[in-house]
Amino acid sequence: MGLRGQRFEKMEPIWNVLYTASRQEKKVALRFVEKGIEHYLPIIKVVSQWSDRKKLVEKPLFNSYIFVKVTTNYDFILKTIGVVGFLKYNKQNARVFQHEIDTIKSMIAYGYDIAVMDYATQIEIGQKVQVTDGPLKGHVGELYSKPDGDWFIVHFENLGNSLKIQLPFKILKPIA
Repeated sequence: MGLRGQRFEKMEPIWNVLYTASRQEKKVALRFVEKGIEHYLPIIKVVSQWSDRKKLVEKPLFNSYIFVKVTTNYDFILKTIGVVGFLKYNKQNARVFQHEIDTIKSMIAYGYDIAVMDYATQIEIGQKVQVTDGPLKGHVGELYSKPDGDWFIVHFENLGNSLKIQLPFKILKPIA
């Protein structure tokens, strides 16, 4: 059987999205380390307000989500305590490409002001823009203007989430 007529695209590693029990993301990540399962749990630092003080704490960027590279043994992953199951998108396991993981890693590494936006949040559809400078140079997203600054939105369709990052307006250019 020949390969004639098949389309070939650049293949990049694919990550699956797992749904975890509430507030179990870090514990699941530790269990994956023990089992030798390749995973990624994006962690951000946020200021948390208690009644008597403020404290800088680390929390997962996406509540109840962890990214995992799956080979063939789905049961090995699903039997991990704290794992609820694979996130589904269009009746298939939700998948995220390596370049999307790299984008998240870059945003966190360079300390951008990041906030997760889900579909419950009303988003004004803005103009498509491209970042012209800095570690996110070349990334395309939508401009979402707010009174407190200019926000660049990176949309992850398979997650059903978007990230908004505050960037200076001068490094964004409109795309036709």
